[in-house]
Amino acid sequence: MDSTSTPQNKRATRSPLACLPCRSRHLKCDGKRPCCARCSEAGKQCNYARSRRGGLNRAALAERRKQLVEAADTPPVNNSSPQGPTTVQQPQERTAQPLEVDFRHEPVMLEFSNEGTTNIFLREANATRPNNIANDPLIHSYYRNFHICHPFVLPPKHLTRLYQDPSRRGGYVPLVAVLRFLGNIYSAREWSIPLKECLEASFSQVPPSDPILVQCRLLYSMALFWYDYKVDAKLQMDMATNLAIDLQMFRLEFAAAQGADDPVLRESWRRTWWMLYIVDAYYAGTLGTTNLRVVNIDITVELPCDESDYESGNIPAPRTLQEFNCREFSPKTIHFSSFAYLIGAVQCAAAAISATPTVEAEECSTHIIQIADCSLDGWRLLLPPDRKQIITETGEIDELMFQAHLLIHVSTIGLHRPLSALKFNAVESISSCAREPPLDTPTPDLVNVHTVRVLRAIEAQIRLLALPVRQFHHTPFTTCMVSEGTLALLSACSSLLKGRDLAIARDQIRMTLGCLRVLGEVWPRTARNVCEIQKIAQCVLGLGYVPNSGSTPGSSDIPSLSVEGASLGSTTGGIQGNDIDLFASLGTIDLCGWHNLGNLDDLPWRMGNGF
Repeated sequence: MDSTSTPQNKRATRSPLACLPCRSRHLKCDGKRPCCARCSEAGKQCNYARSRRGGLNRAALAERRKQLVEAADTPPVNNSSPQGPTTVQQPQERTAQPLEVDFRHEPVMLEFSNEGTTNIFLREANATRPNNIANDPLIHSYYRNFHICHPFVLPPKHLTRLYQDPSRRGGYVPLVAVLRFLGNIYSAREWSIPLKECLEASFSQVPPSDPILVQCRLLYSMALFWYDYKVDAKLQMDMATNLAIDLQMFRLEFAAAQGADDPVLRESWRRTWWMLYIVDAYYAGTLGTTNLRVVNIDITVELPCDESDYESGNIPAPRTLQEFNCREFSPKTIHFSSFAYLIGAVQCAAAAISATPTVEAEECSTHIIQIADCSLDGWRLLLPPDRKQIITETGEIDELMFQAHLLIHVSTIGLHRPLSALKFNAVESISSCAREPPLDTPTPDLVNVHTVRVLRAIEAQIRLLALPVRQFHHTPFTTCMVSEGTLALLSACSSLLKGRDLAIARDQIRMTLGCLRVLGEVWPRTARNVCEIQKIAQCVLGLGYVPNSGSTPGSSDIPSLSVEGASLGSTTGGIQGNDIDLFASLGTIDLCGWHNLGNLDDLPWRMGNGF
């Protein structure tokens, strides 16, 4: 009995019980819950996957196998085996886990006594490499959900045409594998281990210097990051960046050489470099670092065209970055794509990041306004009329312009909040999107100017989120852009807003959390961030959450919604009693031509009536 039971016990504790961190790194796992020994020793978060097959009875499993047989056009298989899967009877343990992994395609997870049934799953696993992608639902899911947010790989019709060419198919196998992996995340809301292993294996099927790997690793990095595999995401991003730099993708000649006589392919390579440029900045902003690897490179590659031209294949003569950066001097208006304006917004954000000192000092206030604000405001003021409206008459959103506007607003918030009256609360440190507050934040003479700048940026951000669309569907990098504005608005709720204005701000916070929850249905890192903001809001608004000792003032210092005008303790500050009147001072400001803030009655939350 002992000799026969030992192998069975080993099979029962193999990969089906391994935690996700160990599984992703191909490490042995003891399967201990709630935290395995390896994760406990490393101090990592330990997550277990919930199998979608969990809880199915024998009849349901038999029906499932029958359907697979019919789909494969093979004779029926005898499903009367008394031996059932050893890993499907654990629904209670798996349902509480945040990450879901699709085991439907993985043959090693299911051990049937009938050999024919096992072959069915082997054939299904092999289906992860399709011969025809024109009607592949996972490819369609990628283009419908992710490509619109980061449009740099070939349009679907063009990719299908190249993939159907036997002489060129091998070079696109890794890209197709990544697209299917991302498409599955959206369609099944799962992290598919078989698709993941397929795409990783496909990377080795092309030369390590193949530029297609830049596209593959860039896409894979984003998926890893927003599924909370931060270390692996950085590795993939670093590899993509290093390869792009080694290949000199930033030079004009690269796209011309790689695209040959195919204008759509040349456009795709141009877009690949610029998307790497944008995502590099997104990572820096999301992680709160100043590590921008590709911003300062001397770039000569031309700018992307309009999305409609790219999809149709009618690629116009491309514009240059120099033309874009000198557009204010052109005697006539030059048309630039939304992609180009997003690149310009990233340039402004990079300038804002570099202009923000690590330790804010009083003399930095004028410095920030003179340098960074000119860049941010210049981008906005030079927008042509067709780029100011980011929603069409039919209700379609220009996703790239949405990202660009949101990036400009969050850059303004990040610049001015350290010098404003919207002080940082220590409890904000629990947010994965929070910025580390300056070590020393003396009150500058222009504190009210900085406060208004932050409040206006928050209001503009909220207007973007409130656009009348059927579904909130944007890049996951929207997460920290929205979160930073929400944290600043929470600070305003704690120290500035009263009565009806406070109630309006609460509704706006509720809306932003709702937007993030929609993203969190797909991306676990966003879902975690929603929970973090909820805890911060409960503390700041006095709704019950009390952080660990030493992180915030006592509960008596935290304002309640029933107390109007209450302010937090020393960690949050607020407008001091001897501050000059905010709105009386605005009319005398004249720094770098920035003196007209518009009609003060249009300030958010009716604040023109006074603080």
